[in-house]
Amino acid sequence: MRGNTIYLDAPERTQDLLNVKWSLRSAGYVIGSTWHENEALTSRLTFREHWNACSMGQLQICDSLVVICGNDGRCLPELAMMAGFALARGMRVFWVGSPIEALRSFLAVQQFNTAADLERHIAQQTYSQSIATEAPLAA
Repeated sequence: MRGNTIYLDAPERTQDLLNVKWSLRSAGYVIGSTWHENEALTSRLTFREHWNACSMGQLQICDSLVVICGNDGRCLPELAMMAGFALARGMRVFWVGSPIEALRSFLAVQQFNTAADLERHIAQQTYSQSIATEAPLAA
């Protein structure tokens, strides 16, 4: 992932979303989205109201977007809208769940089947970067 600030998006706050958030943070990334932070919010309707001007403003200052859609074959239009907005701004998009045909042709979109697949990618990338930046040992 290029850039250090990531916007997380999903239909609602799930364990997959939280796991990805903590994987990214432990790898040194900054999470630019805040809609998923308030633990007191429990209503599904409240979470679904996070697609607004504030969220779009937060997305604009990020380097990448992570969308956790799920594997049920359905995608909320708001998730696709956020991905389109990010692509129009030149951001990288990491799509987790069933792929959307319209996004497959964009080189800036990387699709993962599950959140666990994305977490493995983050861990592998972090490990590769740490190996590349280690100073050679003196003999």
